[in-house]
Amino acid sequence: MSSITGILYRDGRIVSPELIKTMNHNLSYRGPDGSGVWFDGPIALGHQMLWTTFESLHEKLPLHKKKSGLVITADARIDNRKELSIKLSIENKEDVPDSYFILKSYEKWGRKCPEYLLGDFSFAIWDENKKKLFCARDHMGVKPFYYYLDEYMFVFGTEIKALFGVPGVPYKLNEKKLAFYLMEIEDNKSTFYKNIFCLSPAHSISIEQSKIETRQYWQLDPKCNITMGSDEEYAKTFYEIFTEAVQCRLRTAFPVGFELSGGLDSSSIVCLAKEILKNDQSLKTFSIIFNKFPQCDESEYIQSVIDTGRIEPHFICGDNIKPFDQIDNILWHQEQPFFTPNIVNLWKFYKKMQENDVRVVLGGGGGDSVISDGNYYFRDLAVEFKWKKLIEEIRAYSENFNRSTINLFINVFFQLIPQNLKSKILPYNERRPGMDIINKKFANRINAKDYLENIYWDPLNKANTAKTNHYQTLSMDNIYFLEMLNRTTSVFSIESRYPFLDKRLVEFAYAIPTEIKFKNGWYRYIQRIAMENILPKKNQWRRKGSSILPLFDKNLLQLEKDRLNDIIYTNNNLIKEYVDLERIKNIYIKKLNGENIDHASMDMWIVSLLYLWLKKSKISPV
Repeated sequence: MSSITGILYRDGRIVSPELIKTMNHNLSYRGPDGSGVWFDGPIALGHQMLWTTFESLHEKLPLHKKKSGLVITADARIDNRKELSIKLSIENKEDVPDSYFILKSYEKWGRKCPEYLLGDFSFAIWDENKKKLFCARDHMGVKPFYYYLDEYMFVFGTEIKALFGVPGVPYKLNEKKLAFYLMEIEDNKSTFYKNIFCLSPAHSISIEQSKIETRQYWQLDPKCNITMGSDEEYAKTFYEIFTEAVQCRLRTAFPVGFELSGGLDSSSIVCLAKEILKNDQSLKTFSIIFNKFPQCDESEYIQSVIDTGRIEPHFICGDNIKPFDQIDNILWHQEQPFFTPNIVNLWKFYKKMQENDVRVVLGGGGGDSVISDGNYYFRDLAVEFKWKKLIEEIRAYSENFNRSTINLFINVFFQLIPQNLKSKILPYNERRPGMDIINKKFANRINAKDYLENIYWDPLNKANTAKTNHYQTLSMDNIYFLEMLNRTTSVFSIESRYPFLDKRLVEFAYAIPTEIKFKNGWYRYIQRIAMENILPKKNQWRRKGSSILPLFDKNLLQLEKDRLNDIIYTNNNLIKEYVDLERIKNIYIKKLNGENIDHASMDMWIVSLLYLWLKKSKISPV
C-alpha cells in the first residue's frame, strides 16, 4: 500500500526539501520498498513504494518527464492497460508502470483523464508549463487522499499525519465532525481535524496560483437500465464482468491472500479465483472463527469452500480478544475515531497474512451495496398492483428465510408510509443515526439537529422504490470502511483489493431490473445464479450471515470493565462537554444488570473510543 505526499506553495515560496522528506518519513511504514522526492521551487512531491505488481518492480516515483514537463506521484493499479495502450500508443509490457499510463492519459485528455482510467488510484500531477497541480481519486474511493488548502498553500497526503509535518497546517479539533461521529453520520468529506478534508471518490481537484477547481468526473447514471432476454443472459453477463473484476485484481508479483468469511461475497471471490488460475497452486485463505461463540461462527460455510480443494486455510480465533487491545497503536494508525468494533480482530487477521508473506488480499468489501438485496421490491409490487406476484414473493421469502409472512406484509405497509412521516412514528431506536448520546448543550451550540435532518434524512426520503434505494445505497459511499481497512492493512505492508467495487460491475448491477436482483424469494438472485457450478450449494443458497455483535457485547462488558468504569465514571473530563454522560451511565448500569438495550454496546464503544482518541491526540480545541 504505497503512499503519496505533496506541497504546493501558491504564494510562490520555495519548498524546503526537508519538508517533503519529513512528510514522506511520517508515512515510511507504508512503503518499505523505496522512497523518493522531487522538488522544484514552490512544488514538492513525495512517494513511498510498496511493490505489488510486476510493473511496480520497475517503477520509480515521483516520475519526471522533461519533454512534457509533467511530474507524477501515484498510488495506483490501472486495470485497463490493454485498452489504454492502444489509445495512448504505449507498449503494454512489464517495464511500463501504471503511473506512466496515468501520466500519458493526462497528457492526452487533461483533467478528463480519470474518466478513461479503470482501477484503484490516487495521484497528483504537476504541470511545469501551466504551473498547475492536478489530483484525482478513483471512482469508488479505494485509495485515500487527504488535503489542506488555504490561499497560501495546498498540502496533501495518503494519510493525515503526513500533513502535520508542514508549518501552517492547523492541528485543531473539528467539532462538527465530532458531532457527526456521536450521531453516527458518515460524512465522507470532513475529518476530525479542522480544515483538513478528504477528496471524495470520483473527484479531482486542480490547483493554480489564483484558481481552484474541484470536479466530479463520474457518477452513476440514475436512469441507466439494461434489459436482456432471459435470466441466463443476465447471469452470463454478470459472470463475465465479475470474472474480469477478479482477474484484474490478481495481477501481482507476490503471494495473494483471500479473505474467507463463508459469506456469499468472499466465497464467490475465492471459488472464482480458483477457476481463473486453473493450476495446482493452492489459494491462501484467511478466516476469523469463533470456537466458543457458535452464534457468531461461520466455520461450516468456510469449510464447505475449503472442501472444494486447492485451499490452504489459515485461521485466527476471535473469541476472547479484548476490544481495546493495542488501542494506542491502532489509534495512531487510524488517526481518527471510527465505527468498527471488531478492529482488533482485523488487526490480528492481517498480521496473520503478513506472517504468511501475503502482499495483496482480495476481499468481499462492497458486495452488500453493489449487489442489491432488492429492498423496496415488495413495495414496488404493491404500488404497481401486482398482488399475485407480491404474495408469491413474500411466501417464497418467508419459506427461504424462516420469516413470518404477516410481519413481511406489515413491513410492506410501513414502506408505503412517506419517509418523513415514518421517522416520526417509528420507535426511536429504529431511526439511527440520532441524538441519543450527544450532550444537548453541545448539540444546540453547533445545530446538530439541522445536520441530522439535512445530511441523513434527505437522501433516504428519495428512496421510495427498489431502484432509488439501490442508487442511494451506492451513492452513500463505503469511505469509512475502506479507509479504516486501508490504514489497517498498510501497517502490515498489504494492499486490499475489492472486486465488487469494480466500476463496470457497479454499473451493471445497478442497471439490471429489480426482478433479477430479487426473485423466487431470494435476494441477490443474480449473483446466486451466476455462481452456479462455481460455489458450493451450501454457500450459493445460504441465508443471512451471522453477526459478531453479541460477542463484542460480551467481550466489551467482561474484558474491558475496568476501562469502561474509568472512562464513564472517573476520567471523563475530556468527553463531558460532548457526551450525555448521564445517559451513558444509565445504559452501562442496565447492561451490567443484564438488560437487553438496543445499540447500547455500540454507544459505549463510540464514547470510549472518542475519549481514548482525545487523550492520545492531545488535539487543540476550537
